[in-house]
Amino acid sequence: MYTLDELEKLKTICTAQADDLKIQEATQRVWLSRCGVEDGEPFNNKVTIERYQNGHWVVVEEYEAH
Repeated sequence: MYTLDELEKLKTICTAQADDLKIQEATQRVWLSRCGVEDGEPFNNKVTIERYQNGHWVVVEEYEAH
């Protein structure tokens, strides 16, 4: 699991509507949300990990970074 400090130190590769792409690999992407609980997220500092499976990006984990 990545910490909030680790992810915030990384350059943002691209931005989506509510998240910053921090890590892009051939089969994995890691997003850090710019939104929090007050915006409707389940928790603050949400990290979303996606894996490329069968031709699609699939969310495999979400957690609150500390």
